[in-house]
Amino acid sequence: MPTPRRFTFLMVALLSSAVDAQPPAVLYNGTNASGPERLLAMTLAGIVNRDSARLYLLNVYETWSYTQTDEQWRDLYRSRGGVVFDSIASVTELVNRFRSFVQGGVSYDANRLYGNFSGQSFRWQGEYACLIGGLTDRLPVTAAMANTFGLALADSLLVEDRYDGDAAVWAPGKLEYPLHAWNNGSLTEEQRYMTLLQWGVATLLPRCHPSKFYIREITDWAVKHRMFQVNIAGTSSLDLFSVSTAKADILDSALTFLHRKNLSSIFHIYGWMYPEPMTQWFAFFGASFHETLLGNLSWHSAFPVALRLYLPTSRVLPDTAIVRDKYYVLFIGSEGDAANWVFSFQSGAWLSAQRGTLPIGWGMNFHLLDECPFVASYYYDTATPADGFMPVTSPLGYSYPDDFPASSRSGAVSAANALMTKYGVTDWYGYKHYAGTGSTSFRGVTIYNSFDFPTYGSFLQASGATMSFVYDPQLPSQAPVTSYGSVMFSHTGDGSFYGDASDPNTYATRIVNILKSTTRPKFLLGGYQRFRQDNFATRPAPEAHDISVTRLAQVVTALKADPIVGPHVEVVTPQHFSVLLRKQLGILAVDDQPSQAIPDRVAVSAFPNPFNPRVSLTFSVPADGPVRVRVIDLLGREVALLIDAPLPAGEHRASWSALHQPSGVYVAVVESPSGRALHKLVLAK
Repeated sequence: MPTPRRFTFLMVALLSSAVDAQPPAVLYNGTNASGPERLLAMTLAGIVNRDSARLYLLNVYETWSYTQTDEQWRDLYRSRGGVVFDSIASVTELVNRFRSFVQGGVSYDANRLYGNFSGQSFRWQGEYACLIGGLTDRLPVTAAMANTFGLALADSLLVEDRYDGDAAVWAPGKLEYPLHAWNNGSLTEEQRYMTLLQWGVATLLPRCHPSKFYIREITDWAVKHRMFQVNIAGTSSLDLFSVSTAKADILDSALTFLHRKNLSSIFHIYGWMYPEPMTQWFAFFGASFHETLLGNLSWHSAFPVALRLYLPTSRVLPDTAIVRDKYYVLFIGSEGDAANWVFSFQSGAWLSAQRGTLPIGWGMNFHLLDECPFVASYYYDTATPADGFMPVTSPLGYSYPDDFPASSRSGAVSAANALMTKYGVTDWYGYKHYAGTGSTSFRGVTIYNSFDFPTYGSFLQASGATMSFVYDPQLPSQAPVTSYGSVMFSHTGDGSFYGDASDPNTYATRIVNILKSTTRPKFLLGGYQRFRQDNFATRPAPEAHDISVTRLAQVVTALKADPIVGPHVEVVTPQHFSVLLRKQLGILAVDDQPSQAIPDRVAVSAFPNPFNPRVSLTFSVPADGPVRVRVIDLLGREVALLIDAPLPAGEHRASWSALHQPSGVYVAVVESPSGRALHKLVLAK
């Protein structure tokens, strides 16, 4: 039997071999496909990409924000992933190619259309055929398509629970059958759809993924993970009460069920929500949200990548950072919460030839990078020292840690810490600004315009975050706040949040006027903008707050040209801004102090010990490589897995909350290719 060191590197070698020897892959070009054909292709991709990257979709469901997303990733998988695609455009050939993966079809009436708001229209029976198809390995088809493609139909289909042992149930195999309750001719189209959703919550939800849920138009990502899906929205971008009671009841039932399944941790919601403030309501159930209205996530998540380190090139060592007589200005590219931005190359901005010529903070969704390692590797491999990364609105996704239920916070802290550790980023950007005049009461929950600062600060501190940039009107603007246990830096009311960026010179003048009234050193968040591609005039859905890397370079040029302010301006990354600010405040975290000598062995210590209920672990490893930090009981059973990721050599920290564990003796275990270390922990309640 191999030693732990040999076993670890054997795994890395096997993973590397998997990358070098990709199985044949199919590229389906759906540019001219019909709506029903696109639903079929997405469902098929979700099924066949569950354990390997087999089917890539071109122009089946491309993100709205950048129209070359599918083409660019296709080319990157060819050049960086070694993929040789077998391209096809025929649905018949597509079905035949993967016929061994499917058990038949689920039929529906393609003429049953519904929309939550003006401009939306979707095949509600078709989407439910995708959902049932994902649970039974069948494809959504009309009766005519089933005949054309030779896909067997059945009146009823057995849906098994692949997760937690609920009894199998029978689901309809022909959704258009007239006697189904949702086909009652006396009902409106909305009532028909709500009837189907109510049946689904009661019958299918318990057999779907217990910690992943999908809202809005279904995709291959939802099918891959057998998520429960609803296409529900309001009619207003901000008014919570534009969501009807019937729709809110369905969401409430689904979210309550998922919260009960994940009492001590968070669960994830994908898709999109309209109105956007609903994402805050979701947090009260212990949910983190992710905008994922695009295809191919099933492919991205299935593509193998060898175990590796993710080290940001923008990392700043505190012992080399000196606070000078400067105006330190930071620009952040927003929409990092949205896969639509992360997976569309920051809406094309990442592909700019000028990227790297000026420091930028790029918003990222680290949960989705963790789900899709090829995408994470691409960003980290192509980043320059001027490209700083930031999780928006938290490492967990589009979430509000101060709104999480108390039972979920410990698990959320551990998850946030693990992502920050893995991706080497500890500075966040967070905001709340959707509650109108300040607060709104919705279904028994009060949704605020501002963070609960003590709770938010405590979460930042417990998870290991060094600071959080925030947009919050209750805090002083463009100034650090340290009174809540962590550093927060807010910017409000000065045009720096989604400000008008249509004219670079006007944008620069706004910053100049702010800086002229301050003394140096001064820290300023110059803008939180939505970044877009360089061919700016042809971007989809243009907005005044959009900006490109090229146009931002024009802003910086105009800013530095000012005779009074310009000579003292230094544009920085989030990491540089954070280190300098904390040095200026005299509160640089212990983790950020100048590095000590590399340890010569694996070691671990704990404080406090005995503890109740949280203990902090300090551990060191002498070499870069994969590290596992876990807690076991005296029988050797794993109680908690705290870290399972590659780490650089040196000292690190982790924390464990034993809130739900009985008093007694436990053991902290640190394992790496360099060795193993144990430390006794005493939980005294």
